Amino acid sequence: MADVAAGGRWALWLASWWGLKGLLWEFDPSIYVLCLSLATHVRVPPPFGQVPPLLDVFIVYFQCFSPFCSLLFGTLALCYRSPTWLLSSASCAWAAFGRPCWPRRGAQRPARPWLTMLHPYFYWFYRRVPGYGGGEVHIERLWPSGLEAPIDVWYEAGAAPPRPRPILLNVHGGAWRGGEARISPQAPIWQTLAAQGFLIVSCEYRRRRGAQWPVQLNDCRAALMWLVREGAAQFHGDLEDLTIAGASAGGHLVALLLAEAVKKQLPLPVTFRAALLFYPALDPADRCRSTVRLPFSCSLLGVRYQMSALEWFFEFFVLKSQRHCWSSAEPLKQLQELRKEQAAAWPPTLVVHGERDGVVPVEHSREFLKTLAELSEEGGVGLRSCDQLLEIPGGRHTFEIVYCDLSDMSYDCTLAWLHQLRSVHKDGSGQG
Repeated sequence: MADVAAGGRWALWLASWWGLKGLLWEFDPSIYVLCLSLATHVRVPPPFGQVPPLLDVFIVYFQCFSPFCSLLFGTLALCYRSPTWLLSSASCAWAAFGRPCWPRRGAQRPARPWLTMLHPYFYWFYRRVPGYGGGEVHIERLWPSGLEAPIDVWYEAGAAPPRPRPILLNVHGGAWRGGEARISPQAPIWQTLAAQGFLIVSCEYRRRRGAQWPVQLNDCRAALMWLVREGAAQFHGDLEDLTIAGASAGGHLVALLLAEAVKKQLPLPVTFRAALLFYPALDPADRCRSTVRLPFSCSLLGVRYQMSALEWFFEFFVLKSQRHCWSSAEPLKQLQELRKEQAAAWPPTLVVHGERDGVVPVEHSREFLKTLAELSEEGGVGLRSCDQLLEIPGGRHTFEIVYCDLSDMSYDCTLAWLHQLRSVHKDGSGQG
């Protein structure tokens, strides 16, 4: 049965190329739209959700706006008397009725700038965003001396707070080669936390042509060391209340920094209160065997027979075919090599991952948290009690780019988890 389902997904993927050809050469989108609407019901074989024709970033719009799409395609079916548009309408209606609806509690967060509701990447245009009660959150770009890349700092405007600000260090995603410090699907979370008194530090790293691994990791480490040496004092931050976060490729870099921290390999000692990982690339070598295996070899492109497509992408585009660099680039392998006392120092971790992620499979996050539990004192039964895997039903890679109930649910659950963890820590330490 699994083979039949896999064959159906590949048949849909191949048909999508036919539909894309019709769109580009014949200006007929009907077949391609049908394929995208059908893809809302399945997971694109990872990591092919990152490339045409069935990109996760397209499918998520069909998924979140499925009621509207159903009505639109039904209207086109009536106008053109087209069975293709009718099938697209039926598929979107099926997706709309089958998807759970989550209550929106966004009123607990400050108002987002209207432009960012179209896409959270539009935070890039803002230097100030709303806070609570008419207040403002300032977003300031810095390029500290000694760093090879800039950083963004989010903080509540006004006088210095009566007590040091909790800190969150964020590392953006973008397949190690794209993205930007302010371009983040989680930007509404950073706005909320900054409005609540947090200091948000979002670091940039070198990723242009010629950036050779491990400069990406080195730049993130340098930003962390700047924060420890001077940044926290400059912005009245509390290094005793430090959270680290990363999405996709940023989650990969964060996990490597965490491994260095628990092994005490950082230039200065750092203790993290919590880690927030959003669809992180924790296993770029695909030791879990959850991604497409390439059925051919090509020495010119560095492809080996039965090599993971994700492994090939990382080795060819990030490591630049320098295979000896793998030892410094595998979070899962580094986690497996930790001693028990080092694993016990790993901070409480929340992983948010879509169950239909077609770029980084959710199996990688499951295996990572399972390995962490096995290394802990809790005996490896499920997850550690302090960790949580939030699997978003039907969620795709970067599903938060669409303003809908799924993104709101993810934001609310992330904020609730972090605040609950911090409140438990304060109660346990006798703080108010």
